[in-house]
Amino acid sequence: MLRAIGRWSKFDAISGHLEANGHLRDFEFVRSSLEFLQARYAADVAELRRIPASGRLLIVANHPSGALDALALLDAVGQVRRDVKIIANDLLSALEPLSGLLLPIRIVGGKPGSDSLRAIEDALREERCVIIFPAGEVARLGFRGVSDGRWRRGFLRFARSTKTPVLPVRIEARNSALFYGASALFKPVGTALLAREMFARGARRIALRIGHPLQLPEGGKPTEMLRQVRRELHAIGTRHERPAPIGPEALIDAVDPALVSAGVAAMESLGQTFDGKQIRVGRLAAGSPLLREIGRLRELTFRAVGEGTGHRLDVDLYDSWYEHIVLWDAAASRIAGAYRLARGAVLLPERGLAGFYTASLFDYADDALPRMQQGMELGRSFVAPEYWGSRSIDYLWQGIGAFLARHPDVRYLFGPVSISAALPVEAREQIVSYYARYFGTQEHCAASKRPFAYRAAPPQFGEELDAQTAFRVLKNNLDALGATLPMLYKQYTDLCDPGGARFHAFGVDPDFSDSVDGLIEVDLHRLRAKKRERYLTPQEAVKGEARVAEVME
Repeated sequence: MLRAIGRWSKFDAISGHLEANGHLRDFEFVRSSLEFLQARYAADVAELRRIPASGRLLIVANHPSGALDALALLDAVGQVRRDVKIIANDLLSALEPLSGLLLPIRIVGGKPGSDSLRAIEDALREERCVIIFPAGEVARLGFRGVSDGRWRRGFLRFARSTKTPVLPVRIEARNSALFYGASALFKPVGTALLAREMFARGARRIALRIGHPLQLPEGGKPTEMLRQVRRELHAIGTRHERPAPIGPEALIDAVDPALVSAGVAAMESLGQTFDGKQIRVGRLAAGSPLLREIGRLRELTFRAVGEGTGHRLDVDLYDSWYEHIVLWDAAASRIAGAYRLARGAVLLPERGLAGFYTASLFDYADDALPRMQQGMELGRSFVAPEYWGSRSIDYLWQGIGAFLARHPDVRYLFGPVSISAALPVEAREQIVSYYARYFGTQEHCAASKRPFAYRAAPPQFGEELDAQTAFRVLKNNLDALGATLPMLYKQYTDLCDPGGARFHAFGVDPDFSDSVDGLIEVDLHRLRAKKRERYLTPQEAVKGEARVAEVME
């Protein structure tokens, strides 16, 4: 009977997939398997950003549907970091293409072997991310509905002995009534049907709900800590969810300069300045040394002006989807600054509208899509504190100009421009009011998910004042408040003739120290003549590196 069920449960199809895709490894095989099974999962972008991009981490998840739980989790976490291992049961352990992601459990005398336990602990001490399903098997139907069986306490020991934070993830999925009925009658039959259940996932929804990292107390009772983790897991997305931890985490240590230098050398050259700095561009893999150092410097720089994520480094899932322009000081083996960017013509077919970082902050109207298709999102720009007061930001703009010369189909630049929450409230209101009035638009292409709100009426600059005169008033008002206008607000709006630079909306970003983000759009067809000559002259496309150096004189 079980042999007949085995034939019916799609084992042959799975074997065929393994044979056809056995050359793929790790995350590539995960992605191909999800596509083969026509399985789709949903994960909120804001929640994905809760996954620390580096450092030891123990992800604890419920196990509602089977191997697809593991595939979906690996794919989602792999978008943020690549140093992931998952504790594997017999079924996963048999999949050779996944071997680089697995920590197989060898059972000796009914218990995990000591070598298996040591491998898990070693992975955490190596600052990796480890995924575990404490139930150890797929959820079954019981008196209280479909739920995990008894959770094993082993993960608590790993978390406490290595001082590893625990990240709860709730997987929302269900198997078929046939599976639950068969499991209730005879458990081995249900287990044999699990492969068949994977093929039904294309018609059913999988959702990943990600909580906040939890540091377990050293002296807590195991039973109570187990209950606490399960409570946290089931509270994700409800009013009972624990809020994010207060206070910034300690930054990661600086990445080995030799590894960073190797990463820069692998990027494509956009030019070199007369003082020897290199301008490079390229895509970076999640977890790569260069991206980690960029993330560290971003966070360090943003914290210095009252912004930042509060995490150990500022890296998110968008980083591996975007391209990065890096200003490299070869003499000092240091990153002087960086920008990240994404062309709509590339990102929209790959990721859709949700692939843009700004789509996590603003809701775009349908009529914005044609311009986004011709556009390029810019963001997360920084100049490291050691290079403040230098020409580094202008060097980065030269790099952007060289990049645009290679992609003349790009007409629009857009992205968030931030105002630090460290500025007085009145200063933030003055800045938003000025730019909304003189550089705003009546189009309804975008709306903030968390709109900026004035305490009362917006500050006024006088009905008859033109933009230039009102700007002097703004500067005087900010000086009186001891505040400074964020540099990029003036830089972006100075690029264009009137109407060429416009702010569509202003909102508050709670994941970035409550800074205010203005969504700007720049029409490159309306660049001022001097700016066009400086950044987008035809010679640049021909001379390449020579042009970048030439304009630095």
